[in-house]
Amino acid sequence: MAQNEEAAPAPAEAKTPRAGGNKLIPIILVVNVAMMGAVLLMVMRKPSASSSASVEPAASSGHGEAASGEHVAGATPGPILKLENFVIQLRGVDQDRYVRVAFDMEVGGDADREVVQVRLPQIRDSIITYFSDRTLDELRGSEGIERTKSALMKRLDEVVPGRRIHALYITDFIIQ
Repeated sequence: MAQNEEAAPAPAEAKTPRAGGNKLIPIILVVNVAMMGAVLLMVMRKPSASSSASVEPAASSGHGEAASGEHVAGATPGPILKLENFVIQLRGVDQDRYVRVAFDMEVGGDADREVVQVRLPQIRDSIITYFSDRTLDELRGSEGIERTKSALMKRLDEVVPGRRIHALYITDFIIQ
C-alpha cells in the first residue's frame, strides 16, 4: 500500500506543471494577437498620414507651376475633370514595357470645363504621344513624375490655350 500511495502523488505532480503550461499558451496567444493588432494599427495609420502629406506639396507645386501665381494659398480648387486610364507602350529596345496612368485635371471654372471637354480627344492624343516617346528610366521616381507633369502641362497648354488647365494630378501610375 505504501507503494501505491507514493505512486498516486507522482502522476498528480506531473499533471500540475502541464496544467500551468496549458494556461500559459492562451496568455501567449492573447499577447501575440494584441501585438499584431498594434502593429497593424500603426501600419494602417502611417500611409494615410504620409500620403496626405505627400499629396499637399504635389498639389501646391502643381498650382504654382501651372497657374504661375493665379491661385492663392488656401483657395478652393476649381472643377476637376477625370481622364480615363491610359495604357501605353513605352519606347524600349530590349523588351516591351507598358505604363498605366490616369489623371485628374483641375480647370479654372465651369466655362473652362466646357472648353476642355470639347478638346478631350486632342488631350488624350497628346498624352499618348508623350508617353510613347518615353523610356522606363525617364519615368522612374518622383523626379520623373514631376518632369512628366511639367512636360504634359506645357503640351496641354498648347492644345487648350489660355491657362484653362490649372493643375494636373496623376491618380494612377503603374509601369509593367
